[in-house]
Amino acid sequence: DPQVPEGSVLYADAAYTDYALEEAWFEAEQVALTVDRRKNSKRAHEPWQNFLIQHFRKGIETTISQITEQFPKSIHAVTAQGFALKLLLFIFTHTLAQLGA
Repeated sequence: DPQVPEGSVLYADAAYTDYALEEAWFEAEQVALTVDRRKNSKRAHEPWQNFLIQHFRKGIETTISQITEQFPKSIHAVTAQGFALKLLLFIFTHTLAQLGA
């Protein structure tokens, strides 16, 4: 269960289309789950909403792509904790690189 501030907007791709989940999250946490709808969706977004969804998701997907480019073909770790630590370090080094350090 992610901890996000009340009034937040989360952007997701079409794989997360679940109207009941969207409504429950909004009612319980006052968090808007804004999903990139498929063309045949029952609850289509307005054009301006689609623009915002695409705008914010593009930055996220670009960042994830840049981070995964830095990954080796395989990550050797003996434990799940070691694997998570290695992933965290990849993200940390990516952040440093973006800052110009």
